[in-house]
Amino acid sequence: MRAKPFHYSLDDSLGHLASNASRAVLKRINQELSRQGFPLTSEQFSVIVHVWDQNGRPQYVLTERLYKDKTTMARLVAGLEAQGLLSRMPGQLDAREKNVFLTERGKDVMARVSVLVSEILETGQKGIGKQDLATCKKVLRRFHKNLL
Repeated sequence: MRAKPFHYSLDDSLGHLASNASRAVLKRINQELSRQGFPLTSEQFSVIVHVWDQNGRPQYVLTERLYKDKTTMARLVAGLEAQGLLSRMPGQLDAREKNVFLTERGKDVMARVSVLVSEILETGQKGIGKQDLATCKKVLRRFHKNLL
């Protein structure tokens, strides 16, 4: 007896749905950042958010948390440093290790951009109940953890 062939449906794929939602929100964030004259991309914003949350952490921590390779992270941080949004300082125990800090300008930009991003996320969550949002977040966290 032959096994029934597996049917893969993108409409039922959690990975595909999560990826589409992610691409849609990143596209909207990029559009709004550009429209409002912020010299950032959503990718750069994600770096700033992580530094905002953990100011002064080593650059390799950003690399791990954002799932970037070292070269990409170095490029992102260097670009943000050139804009005066971040600064890098040698580590206390190892000068080769660079700790990343948000500058005063970076804090100001973060405060303004985070409001914009929050508004975009609220638009995306319109019509979705609090319990459904909590369940969605719980499922996505578990999905992510299962893949690590």
